[in-house]
Amino acid sequence: MKEDRNMMMKKGFYSKVGTDMIGIYLSSDGPKMFINREVFELKTPCWDVEMVMGKSGILITFYWRGEVKLSIRCEPDNELFVSLYHYLSCRTSERRFA
Repeated sequence: MKEDRNMMMKKGFYSKVGTDMIGIYLSSDGPKMFINREVFELKTPCWDVEMVMGKSGILITFYWRGEVKLSIRCEPDNELFVSLYHYLSCRTSERRFA
């Protein structure tokens, strides 16, 4: 629980994956996610995220209005993308209970 709160307090993070730049940041308009030049306002309810854990890796998928915008397969110990999933999950839980 403490780790979840620490993740929610970060101003943002980003990473380059292949040729794509992916990140999340806090703005005066609320949290936003970007994939290259496309920006998604996470305060709106039209997004979802899921994580599927397999034997040899993790698949993290970000949906915007039902469309897959990002699907990343990573190693189980990849902190950045597991953190991305937890960050988005925390924001969803915070919105539901607010």
